[in-house]
Amino acid sequence: MTEISPTPNKNDPLCKWDDWLLCRSGQLLIIMGLLHLPVFLAYGDSWEGPISWRKPILFGVSTGMTLWSLGWIVSYLKRNTLDKCFAAVVSVTLVVEVLLITWQQWRGQPSHFNRVASFDAAIDYSMLVLITVAFLGICYFAIRCCGRLDLAADYRVAARLGMFFLVLSCIIGFVISTHGYHRIEQGLNPETVGNNGVAKFPHGIAIHALQLLPALVFVMRKLSVSLELRLLMLWATVISTAFLLAFAIVQTLQGHSRFDLQTISGTAVFTLGIISFVAPLLFTVVKISRCSRRQDV
Repeated sequence: MTEISPTPNKNDPLCKWDDWLLCRSGQLLIIMGLLHLPVFLAYGDSWEGPISWRKPILFGVSTGMTLWSLGWIVSYLKRNTLDKCFAAVVSVTLVVEVLLITWQQWRGQPSHFNRVASFDAAIDYSMLVLITVAFLGICYFAIRCCGRLDLAADYRVAARLGMFFLVLSCIIGFVISTHGYHRIEQGLNPETVGNNGVAKFPHGIAIHALQLLPALVFVMRKLSVSLELRLLMLWATVISTAFLLAFAIVQTLQGHSRFDLQTISGTAVFTLGIISFVAPLLFTVVKISRCSRRQDV
């Protein structure tokens, strides 16, 4: 099977600006997030809760990694003018959103589900608009990467399925937001489902597949794993992620905490998620071991 060398098209006249903006915006947010680690350690506050230094740290690093990954994908597209526009839109909206989340933490106010004061409500509505616009841009790039993508076969699969999980994670995020405000109207905790279900659990499972899948391909290439085994492990990871996402949804809807395995259905789906990754992993390790022995002989 012929592999395409994963090299950006340097002859593309639009090459560099849009992926440069996405990558630099991502780097900025990652640095901002990491700079809040000493603040968290100095204050010693709780990692959980509506007011926590966790938010500028995790939102900074997580959103930064997403932007950086989008920049990587865009660099392998056959460019058009819309790519440049959407890259700017996604970069600006996500950077401003994280800045607002960080600002609210420094003000000592919850960044989400906070519409008590008019100023806080304005920030909350602004973040909703920003993430909606960013989501449309992410959907645009998800569709674009289904077309020509100058990557090797394994990287193409990783990028496209990573984008699929990112879009799915964003949709889950909108569901979480709608659910949270419905809970507030009832005088309940907006971040839970039922008694102990963690609303953001499914969102967190899917959001970083865009980093996990290409990273897995990168590591296997460094280990000189064959293309067939790379694709096997890649699809195994995708299936495992799908099962774990289903598990997170089941756990949350049943009102159980993340890994409180109280039901047969939840335990079964969780077990399938682990097995679907571990079994192909063991098979790949055995194959690599056998190939190494043959080379030594």
